[in-house]
Amino acid sequence: MSLQSPNLRDRGKSLFLCLASIVITVVCSSSPSAQTSSRGWEWQNPLPQGNAISAIRFAGDKLHGWAVGADGVILYTNDGGFRWEHQPTRLVNALNGLYVFDRQHAFAVGARGLVVETRNAGDKWLEVATPTKDHLYAITFAADNAARGWAVGTYGCILATTNGGATWTIQKTPTRAHLYSVSFTNKNLGVAVGDRGTVLRTSDGGKHWKEVVRLGNLPFTGVALISEKRAIAVGYGGRIITSEDGGTVWEPVDSLVSDDLLAVCFIDEQHGWITTNTGLVLSTVNGGKIWLPASVRTNPRLVTVYFADADTGWTAGSDGLVLRSDDSGLGWSRLTDGGRDDIADITFIDSYRGWAVGGHGKILFTRSGGKLWTSQISRTTVHLDAVTFIDDKNGWVVGDGGTILHSGNGGASWEAQDSNITEQLLGVCFLNEKLGWAVGARGYMLKTEDGGETWVPQPSGTKAWLEDIRFIDPKHGIAVGSGGAILRTEDGGENWKDVSVNLKTWLHAVAFADGARGYIVGEKGIILRTDDGGKTWKDQETNVKTNLFAISVAARDDVLIAGDQGRVLGTNDGGVTWEVQPTLTSSPLFAVAYRGGSSAWVAGRGGAILRRTAEVATIKISGPKGTGNPTAPPKLKGQENSQQLNLDSDDIPRAIPPIRKPFKP
Repeated sequence: MSLQSPNLRDRGKSLFLCLASIVITVVCSSSPSAQTSSRGWEWQNPLPQGNAISAIRFAGDKLHGWAVGADGVILYTNDGGFRWEHQPTRLVNALNGLYVFDRQHAFAVGARGLVVETRNAGDKWLEVATPTKDHLYAITFAADNAARGWAVGTYGCILATTNGGATWTIQKTPTRAHLYSVSFTNKNLGVAVGDRGTVLRTSDGGKHWKEVVRLGNLPFTGVALISEKRAIAVGYGGRIITSEDGGTVWEPVDSLVSDDLLAVCFIDEQHGWITTNTGLVLSTVNGGKIWLPASVRTNPRLVTVYFADADTGWTAGSDGLVLRSDDSGLGWSRLTDGGRDDIADITFIDSYRGWAVGGHGKILFTRSGGKLWTSQISRTTVHLDAVTFIDDKNGWVVGDGGTILHSGNGGASWEAQDSNITEQLLGVCFLNEKLGWAVGARGYMLKTEDGGETWVPQPSGTKAWLEDIRFIDPKHGIAVGSGGAILRTEDGGENWKDVSVNLKTWLHAVAFADGARGYIVGEKGIILRTDDGGKTWKDQETNVKTNLFAISVAARDDVLIAGDQGRVLGTNDGGVTWEVQPTLTSSPLFAVAYRGGSSAWVAGRGGAILRRTAEVATIKISGPKGTGNPTAPPKLKGQENSQQLNLDSDDIPRAIPPIRKPFKP
């Protein structure tokens, strides 16, 4: 599965302004296992999870804290972030903002006006009724009066509480701009910032809000009222503005960077930090007169930052990454595990042994069904698009620049094979240790009869971007790709016939259960089925409109599909009916491996790998009448330690908990 085909390079990317992408569904709370059992999947990479983190905050003891983000994720720690545990709720609303009173009491806000509160360290999160369905991005409370609080969100929405968050009311504002951050220095003086350079100010607790700045078209994403006089706001394009009169008059400050500034935190009038979309963390010890940059390895998008004192702080962002600093933000260590390079393809030869490939030459291997994933040395940094193994020893990987890799020892070592082309290769298929094919950009097609020692071009008769290829036997094969291309051969690839079915959508993957039954998936929810070895194809006609990127067949009628927005579809009746299987993420899923039952894995953006658990909740998809008629004409429209290992020397160093000396009486 290609992540870099011309019209697909940006598919599924989250576009957010220091907030997680907004995904909407439901609420409640339960035991730590409920998240897995109610939604049917568990994270295997990254760990503890891979959804974007939007906010992180800690209690005053620097030990107890929370991180919240996309798809309703709530993580909790009681040791400063070295270990995290899920605090699952039944909601999957994106959670964007967080405020922590102490080790027991916290609030989070999110999509569709969601406000949730815990008073028992997260054992139970309770939803608080609000008078809005606007998405909320930030929440704060007055330092001098814990009963007074505010939350801001889309279309100029500002909510306020005067009873500690028990009830919320809407405050009138002079703008329809989305508001992303809010800060109050006391129960009266507050500032909110957002889209189109908007800055709002109140001096009476929000009874009256006044627009004091509208600067350009770029958003301000973070604001901090440092004192009753000093304030700072940050935003896209490296913009920093400051105020010395409590937010009435603002002046620009040269940050000396052009990165998008996503969050700001000050602990006093001198010590402050700013995070960016490129992994740069700016720090100051003189109130912002001078900002010192510190680059975080791998350049992650860091959308939230919080410091408990001048030394100890945390930041977090894309792909579930959480970092900690113990030296005032000059150095950062990783508190989460696992690689974050996109996964393009995944394959399993049984319920235990599998491989996954993706960005920057990444090859991962497991012999424990995914409980433990380890890196294999690929000796390349190019993007790898597809992987196949015919047994526990012989495997091939293809990728950018005509890359073909082969292993004869289960991936313990990989050797490059000469393809004699520079085009991107997107799909690979082997029938045995000798006979195989590879396809790629602009209709390129290769064949080998000696295990890849030599690869011979085959004429495909098309310039389509060929995404995938499958052979039923040495003679009969199908290749699919851009523009609805479906090619079929009956002579091992010497000649290919166009058997396309009058559609122009991009087709991403093909799979066969036997010599007759096969499936194709593609753009806009397209699912095709054949019962004659690929001579003819019929549309399954679901009501799904999401792009579908991958398909895996466990049996003739037992099929799993993965796609955009974390979508997973399954059928056990050959596609007469398809059911949505809710996952733990809304990130794009580019790959799926399915061997039946709970032996199912999906993978995709940000290194995400999830495995299905025994209990799967499903939602049946309604389809047009007559979908179940197979004769109707097409109407196309383990045993290892579960601790994650990370063998990437280029990744951010793993944080090491401090050694606590034993107490001596």
